[in-house]
Amino acid sequence: MATNISKMFVGALHKIAAQPWVYDLIQRAAGQRKCIELVRKTVATLPAQTVVDVGGGTGNFREVWPANCRYVCLDLEMPKLLSFRAKVPDGLAVLSDGSRMSLASGSADVVTCIAVTHHLSGALLDRVMDEAFRVLRAGGRIVLFDPVVNRERWIGQMLWRLDRGAYPRTAEELREKLERRFRVTHWERFAVYHEYALGIGTKLASD
Repeated sequence: MATNISKMFVGALHKIAAQPWVYDLIQRAAGQRKCIELVRKTVATLPAQTVVDVGGGTGNFREVWPANCRYVCLDLEMPKLLSFRAKVPDGLAVLSDGSRMSLASGSADVVTCIAVTHHLSGALLDRVMDEAFRVLRAGGRIVLFDPVVNRERWIGQMLWRLDRGAYPRTAEELREKLERRFRVTHWERFAVYHEYALGIGTKLASD
């Protein structure tokens, strides 16, 4: 009985957290500003005329890219895309599945997958990585950034219990997924409340 009540409570929290303004508030409280600044520094030198943000939500990571780039916020949840358009009226919002992107092959300089992989099963993540590979031009980069499992961080364990994502992974598991398709050119781990992994993979010209 207690277990069922706990599941119902967490389920209710997930529904509330799906509301765009609540989602943004939670992200800020969880240390998103520090994450944004780290990503900004890491990608500062990447060529980025066209950026596809898979699972872009309300577009909070738009600011890490040049103002004049073609930024595509791709997400499955229309309320979040509408919130993005409210903040960025001329932004490109695409309602699409990251495993079946409605984008041309070789059309992007950068594909980002930020705080998304823990929502994806292994098979679905593989398909998303395949699609990222397809839409990237030769020499294009994928930016992979996500909280990872570290059982020694008790606060991280508490956050995982409240997270909507059902597929948390270790940093090693996440890197292995990246290496299947791309040459890893950057990899680091850091902690705010969660521990995070940040990786960049390059699509080689010969691929």
